[in-house]
Amino acid sequence: MIKDLADYLNYLNSRGRLRKVSGAVSPELEITAYTDRADRERPYDSKALLFQNVEGYDIPVATNLFGSVSSLNELFENTYAREMLSNLNAIKTQRMRPSIIKGGKMLMDAKPKLVEPQLSRYRKLGSLDELPILKVWPKDAGKFITLPLVITESPKDGTPNIGIYRMQVFDSLTTGMHWQAQKGGAIHAKEAIDAKKNLNVSVVVGTDPINIVSAVAPLPVGFNEFSFSGIVRGAKTVLMKNGKYPAVPANAEIIINGHVDPNEKRVEGPFGDHTGYYSIPEEYPVFHVDAIYAKKNPVYAASVVGYPWHEDAAIGQFLFDFLKPLIKSMNESIVDIYLPPEGIFTNMCFVSIKKRFPGEAKKVMFSLLGLGQLSFTKMMVVFDDDINIRNIRNVIWALATRVEPQRDVQIITNATADSLDHTTNVPALGSKMLIDATRKTKEEGYTREWPETIALPDELVKSVEKKWQNL
Repeated sequence: MIKDLADYLNYLNSRGRLRKVSGAVSPELEITAYTDRADRERPYDSKALLFQNVEGYDIPVATNLFGSVSSLNELFENTYAREMLSNLNAIKTQRMRPSIIKGGKMLMDAKPKLVEPQLSRYRKLGSLDELPILKVWPKDAGKFITLPLVITESPKDGTPNIGIYRMQVFDSLTTGMHWQAQKGGAIHAKEAIDAKKNLNVSVVVGTDPINIVSAVAPLPVGFNEFSFSGIVRGAKTVLMKNGKYPAVPANAEIIINGHVDPNEKRVEGPFGDHTGYYSIPEEYPVFHVDAIYAKKNPVYAASVVGYPWHEDAAIGQFLFDFLKPLIKSMNESIVDIYLPPEGIFTNMCFVSIKKRFPGEAKKVMFSLLGLGQLSFTKMMVVFDDDINIRNIRNVIWALATRVEPQRDVQIITNATADSLDHTTNVPALGSKMLIDATRKTKEEGYTREWPETIALPDELVKSVEKKWQNL
């Protein structure tokens, strides 16, 4: 079991997935350039980077911690969460009952373990100026904390939320807090407004990888991300008390305690985002730093996002494939779902189905648009199960030969949109395009005979393939 961030770096190093940079590097753009180079060299399977000599700082910086889907699969393999997701379709069968019972017990045991503060392991810092915070892209508004675990608690009932929201550094003790309206942190901030009080916030920079990935995962609202990480890990997540601030992982590298006055806002951005564009400056809440603690030998964790492919694309691909069995269990006709990284994940979704009845393509699309972050999807296309939706040549061929625009394209207006989508006229509200790229039937109003696709007999193809090898 990986204990903390340092242990994870050792794990990556032992498998040849960590590149150490010992020469002096600048936290302004240069670390981005190294990380971008690593990602372009091996998309989805790039090495993590450890910058040991960051100019002006005594704290090393780690980037691209999750640039490899292989590393993520290894972290999550043989976990109970994966076992349950893989067996969802058999959940009603007799042989799954012991697993269900086991699952119920694990959910009960998943509640994090709370321990007393361990401040002897930490030193107190004076300000954000002592942290090697990156300026990621040339036209960014400033330095940004890019991989913080932002921990809040509901003023109503104390329910925790852990999210990763970028934080623009305004000055040595003030940052922005870029939580979008649909996110848990923003919901807690709205509750704080109703309660007419500030919201205390704990920010953790650097912890074990399971905690970080769990904070990114699109879990149901109200589900404790630290409980999820405990389920995945197979052992309770250990949190330590943090005074009046939300509890933090006991293996945190850096802890920033502070508060947000939900009524106070300030222009945040631009920031070079995962869309490949700079975000449009907008007003967001302001985070005030009350205290900063760092391990005696911490590692500062950072993420670089931008035009695909960076580690956010690898994380997105992994998480969606990991959670896909849950989505498929709700739609029996689904064969595969793919969020192409070039579509920025939330902007485009391809689905293949084994079509059973008229209108099923639309049924599937409407059901998916009601699921969590899939509600942000801007363009969704459903194909027949003979189309490999991960092969762009297959996708374009099917779009060209199975779609009649007037009949098969539907536009939905005034719908939920991703706040980071700069194409919408107003933030977080836009339109969606749904495309039925399946073969049409007479029941669906198609009055002609749908032609057959061209194909040779399978046995003949196999026979010639054997002979071909000897030519």
